[in-house]
Amino acid sequence: MTPIPKPPAWIDSLIERLAPLHLAEEIQGDLYELYLSDLAAKDIAAARRKYIWNALGFLLRRFFWKRNSVTQNNIIMLRSYFTMAHRSLLAYKSNTFINIIGLTIGIASALTILTFIRYELSFDSFHTNHDNIYRMVRVGGKDMSEFRTGISYPVPWAMKDEITSFRNISAMEYFGGALMEVPDANGNIVTRYKEMNGLAMVEPSFFKMFDFGDKPLRWLQGNPEKALVEPFSVVLTESIAKKYFGDDENIVGRTLRFEKDADCKVTGVISDFPDNTDFPFTVLLSYSTVKVINKRAMDDWNSVSDDHYTFVELPDNMTQEEAEAQIARVHERHTPGELHRSRHYLLQRLADVHFQAQFGNYKGRTISKQMILAMSLVALFLLLTSCINYINLATAQSAMRSKEIGLRKVLGSHRGGLISQLLTETFVVVLAAGVVALALSEILLWNLQSLLNLHLQQYNFTDPFILGALGLIIVTVTFFAGLYPSLVVSRINTVNALKSKFATETVGGFSFRKVLVVVQFTATQVLVVSAFIIVSQMKFFQNRDMGFNQEAIVVFPLPERDSLIRQTIEDRLRAESFVSNVSFSYTLPSGVNRRNSARDIWRGGNVKEKNVIFEYQAADSSYLNVFGIKLLAGRNLNEQDAHRGILVTKQLAEHLGFATPEEAVGEEVMMVGEKVSIVGVVNDYYNQSLKADKGDIVITPNPKSYGNYSVKLQASQNTESLKQAMAKLERIWKESFPEHIYEYRFFDENVKAYYEQEEKYARLFQLFAMVFLLIGCLGLYGLIAFVVNRKSKEVAIRKVLGATIRNILVMFSKEYVQLIALSFILAVPAAYYTVNNWLNNFRNHVALSWWMFVLPGLLVLIIAVLVVILKSLKVVQANPMEKLKYE
Repeated sequence: MTPIPKPPAWIDSLIERLAPLHLAEEIQGDLYELYLSDLAAKDIAAARRKYIWNALGFLLRRFFWKRNSVTQNNIIMLRSYFTMAHRSLLAYKSNTFINIIGLTIGIASALTILTFIRYELSFDSFHTNHDNIYRMVRVGGKDMSEFRTGISYPVPWAMKDEITSFRNISAMEYFGGALMEVPDANGNIVTRYKEMNGLAMVEPSFFKMFDFGDKPLRWLQGNPEKALVEPFSVVLTESIAKKYFGDDENIVGRTLRFEKDADCKVTGVISDFPDNTDFPFTVLLSYSTVKVINKRAMDDWNSVSDDHYTFVELPDNMTQEEAEAQIARVHERHTPGELHRSRHYLLQRLADVHFQAQFGNYKGRTISKQMILAMSLVALFLLLTSCINYINLATAQSAMRSKEIGLRKVLGSHRGGLISQLLTETFVVVLAAGVVALALSEILLWNLQSLLNLHLQQYNFTDPFILGALGLIIVTVTFFAGLYPSLVVSRINTVNALKSKFATETVGGFSFRKVLVVVQFTATQVLVVSAFIIVSQMKFFQNRDMGFNQEAIVVFPLPERDSLIRQTIEDRLRAESFVSNVSFSYTLPSGVNRRNSARDIWRGGNVKEKNVIFEYQAADSSYLNVFGIKLLAGRNLNEQDAHRGILVTKQLAEHLGFATPEEAVGEEVMMVGEKVSIVGVVNDYYNQSLKADKGDIVITPNPKSYGNYSVKLQASQNTESLKQAMAKLERIWKESFPEHIYEYRFFDENVKAYYEQEEKYARLFQLFAMVFLLIGCLGLYGLIAFVVNRKSKEVAIRKVLGATIRNILVMFSKEYVQLIALSFILAVPAAYYTVNNWLNNFRNHVALSWWMFVLPGLLVLIIAVLVVILKSLKVVQANPMEKLKYE
């Protein structure tokens, strides 16, 4: 006889565990009868599936929530906790509102900061071998304080030939912007675009080293192995391809013209680079093009462009120090002793490129690890101050709930039940605040994207990470904010509670509530003082003399180097009454949008006595006058000085060994292997931002290198005349270069852009300082409300006995003035340590003074005292008979 197949055993086990014990056997019997019926009509697999379905449905419908009386009692008790929490919270509406507002602000701010930190830490962390990828950087100077990113062109090629142990070597150069033209089949220009950034030359190995891991760049058209091999090949990102060629399905083989000079063949289209990468590329030209357009550079071991990067990928068994030693040996074999002793090529981890400002990156912005830590601490302290608010208000409120607690105990409530009840109240408040905070954080993020340099990938309420973080915050805040008040309240003596006698817990003889107020306002004052000093540093940057004039100077590109066009432009500009002066130059004295070329200069003929790296600037004789650069010794440049006469800064003259500017004038030096004469010495100026030191600079006339011209406007320009002047300048430019796209910029805005990131940080810290102050004042308002209500009869008696309003306000304010004064004393060392470390990142910064700490401290004190007085005033001014007539 064939045995009957048994139903799934795990289902029987589940029934035994979940069903009431006295019904389990009966349920199993009914289900087995149905199983036998299904087995006769169906196959074994179908009968088993039906058995599982029937069992689960039976349990879910009737018995899942009725396993036994213990479970049912727990559910009823839990429901009662929420019911009582709801009633209790409604009974103290103002207190509940203050708690929810404070927690909402704290949690929303923390979620916003968390999203920001997560975004910043994600930069280029997704490449498969990112831990083994390094950027080569250049360090030099007497004290090794010169940090640069440029690598001489021959270096990566020599490394490829002589170092076989590296897994990969990839060189690239970023051009930023260029004029891009799209010709038709006959060579006629169809459309013309001026790209301000995104153009770079890369090797085919770029995509092997930077594979973008879980966010791979998809090749939509073209062959990734061959697309960037041949010179003048170009790969476009998807958005740029659509911009240039519309919806054409295949643009491989089409032509693009760079700067009206080089025709390039489109060999591929890739998806857009993600926002969280420091490679902001949109147009990628083959690196082999360098060998064609700049053959001389490939043999020049001296000159360096800071936009020419080299990345290396090391094998797993090689250390950074071993790799640097191999690179140093290659450099030593190809350069004279003075050069390789003064210039050191080191390796910087890819993970640090986004965080080390001294080197920078193609994206033009970094954020320090210290700033990440500071933002994390701000988020933590925002949550902490919100918790402190809740603790203070809950413990203050417990004095008014003492009779309720006493009655609960008389009626049989045990301490564990009271703790659970009070924690439930806290959970309800925190949950409500968390839900509102999630919506508020979404609003904040969308409105603070520019300030945070943040590009949102998705909504917070659809992000599992943020939702998980919110859940963790809700649980953690519930525990920390609710546990202490629950323990304090549940510990109240029943008799004392019924008599409304309740003493606040103390720590070291001090009221714990007062300790928390001090902690809260200490954190607030640290941030307020720090924000004040950061703003002071920003004003210092704006007002500091950089050694040149910035005002009323408009800068225009010079697309074509034709001397006749240049002279025509100059003549037309000088004929205008609103033009004070005009200068043509290779680059600008300073500012973010400028070219930067480093070269070598030394004394002693072919033997280098003292080798110095300097920044090369080609300019005409009007350059000093337009930018207000002071000539200290010698004379200005003239046309006859081309390739022979140079101006040097005072600092460069000193570094070359000249004791005074006058001593340097007339002396001959070697510059990139050619003998030149110093015709004059100019005052030092900051060719970079004030975050760095003054530069070693050479200025020489070289019309072939002029890339822009600067127009100094008359100082008397008003708004209307300035508009007319700009319209005239635009007309002159367009008539001179009809086939180019017009652009201009004001020089002072170009310099100000150096500090754009710091300006955003200053505004951010101001915002969070106000949030801290708001949360603190909310808590203070709620706390003083309870204190005033408790002491209302005392106030009435004092007034009857002759106390003035001033006396009573002082009585209420005195305690909080002392607490906030104590918090200020504790905050000063922490604030000093924080801001001093931050200021040390800048070569030029404000000198810290006592008033920078006292002034914001007084501001916090005044605001807090005003909150106390405004809340106390209503009770103080009330008729004392209203409080005493019932006694």
